[in-house]
Order: sequence, then C-alpha cells, then structure tokens
Amino acid sequence: MAGLDPAIHAMGEAMAHTGVQIEVEDWVRENWMSDQFQQRFYRNRIKLESGGVFDFDAVSEDKSIAACISTSGGKTSRGKLAVGKLHKLRSDMLFLHMAVGVTQKLMILTELDMLELCEKEKTNGRTPSDIAFRHAPIPEDLQARLIKAREIASKEMTGEKVIDVIADELLVGNEKP
Repeated sequence: MAGLDPAIHAMGEAMAHTGVQIEVEDWVRENWMSDQFQQRFYRNRIKLESGGVFDFDAVSEDKSIAACISTSGGKTSRGKLAVGKLHKLRSDMLFLHMAVGVTQKLMILTELDMLELCEKEKTNGRTPSDIAFRHAPIPEDLQARLIKAREIASKEMTGEKVIDVIADELLVGNEKP
C-alpha cells in the first residue's frame, strides 16, 4: 500500500486485525458453541443487576447462557505476562457476573495459555465463582490468520513499520528515526 498516509495505513492494519478477531468470535459463536451446547448463539444485550445493559459476544437462544469470547493469548509478543489483556478479561467478567437471568456465565478462550492463566487466577480466588472458563480450539487456517494479524499489530506497537502488504504476504522493516 505504498503511497498511503502512514496513519491511514496503520488504521487499515488495525482494522484487519480486528476483522480477523471478529471472524474468530463469529466462528466460535456459530460453530463451537452451538456444537457444545446444542443451541444457537447470538450477540445480544442483557440487563445488569446495576440497572444498565451490556452487549455480550454470545447469548444462547433461550437466554440461559451468556459468554464473552477472547482471542487473546496469555503472553505478549515479547513473552511477558499479558497483564493488559487480563485486565480486559476482568472487565468482561464483571459484566458477566452482573448479568441478570443467566444460569451459565462463560469466558470462552481460544488460546490455551490464556485459559491456563485464567484457571490460575480462579484457583487463587481472583475471579468470580459463578464464571466458568472454556477453551474453544479454532481451525488451523483461522488460527494462522489470527497469528499473522497479531504479528502485524505487534510490529505497529513496537516501532517496526509495515512497509507493504502484497496479497496475503507481509513485508516488514525497521523504522529509522
């Protein structure tokens, strides 16, 4: 995408990353969850104990199950604990915990390392007891696209510059001051 304003190019890359995440969430909701629970799931709004509402990633057709779906890994691209991502999940857990009329409250995680991190948090008493964690493995091709989108986003965040995207191939260079 030579010639594009760098800000517009970065927005496009961020949107591509978000697009893959949405595609993964859709696959988990429409395929994995339907198979696991023998009913359809939709993005839906549920009332909260506090009087507000929250739009959940997946709500069962009978409205007995609400879930938040995460595609985040438990480690950053540099191998550190993904503290920011864990904070985002804690925010989602708060809304799940406050959901009214739901008998099953789930955090659906596509990455095993994030599942392990959340299970450790639960064992240490740091998550609401009414929330269950489940791993939803995604198809290999979708996983590969998610990893590639994460790499692009990580390079944007660490100062590496995306030079060009040719079809599905990525050329990356180090940004010079």
